[in-house]
Amino acid sequence: MFNDFYTAEQTASVAAAIVGLDLRLAGLIWRDVEADFKPGSGKTVNVRVPGAVASQTRGIYDTTTPLVSDEINEQKIPVTLTDHVYDLVTLSEGDMSLEIEDFAAQVLRPQALAIVKHVERAVAKALKATPAAEISYDSAHPAKALTQVRRRLRENGVQAEAPLFAAVGASIYADLLDSGALDQGDTVRGFKVVESTRLEADEIVGFVKEAFALAVRAPEVPNGAAYGASVDHGDFALRHIISFDSSVAADRSLVSAFVGVAPMPLAVDRENGEVDLVEHGGAVRVTTA
Repeated sequence: MFNDFYTAEQTASVAAAIVGLDLRLAGLIWRDVEADFKPGSGKTVNVRVPGAVASQTRGIYDTTTPLVSDEINEQKIPVTLTDHVYDLVTLSEGDMSLEIEDFAAQVLRPQALAIVKHVERAVAKALKATPAAEISYDSAHPAKALTQVRRRLRENGVQAEAPLFAAVGASIYADLLDSGALDQGDTVRGFKVVESTRLEADEIVGFVKEAFALAVRAPEVPNGAAYGASVDHGDFALRHIISFDSSVAADRSLVSAFVGVAPMPLAVDRENGEVDLVEHGGAVRVTTA
């Protein structure tokens, strides 16, 4: 791909801002599983769901009834890295010698940002795939819809102490502003509200952190690479490789990461010795159109 670097006798030291969709969703979901993806683990890691047991009772003077023995059964939830996300840029000798003043700012940052944007799109896609719930919406009183979302989450088994998040589209956020529902901490009915341009304008997704799992893993640097390193961008670990193609006398800059996003069932202790895995139990999506 040809690189159209701007050439001029004098260029301002500042850079123009680029407007795009926001990057806010990935920081709201569960990422603890990333540490378990390492050499030898394979592309899938099984998240362990602790087992539960039910208490038993007998009379305080009973000396004849045998004690009841329980078994602890654990379950597993698979999380899989599905995509190798990358950006490859070919740089001519003219680019490297005459046009690029700051490689990190002009080349590496745009490449890394492309990976981060992919992650955000994947997270938004997972949120939008949550089955829609039938909840009424009144634009004059938008907080009432969040009250109903909160109730649905509680009915699914979300505990009262669990932090709640609500990703909302632009129209919903505008209604919350106009109605005066948002406080100074951007909270409504216990939800931390985040406006996202990656959702539909009339969309609400209320969820707990554990409702979705995100894993971003930097691939290992190949032994044959002349230069390779892990770089951090947007709190994600990415791999950067630079190679030289002698057949065309050009440098090649490659940034990549393994990425996986998945909805997680909500593990609910029924207090009878069973733990239910409730599909989409930790998220409720509402379309208000």
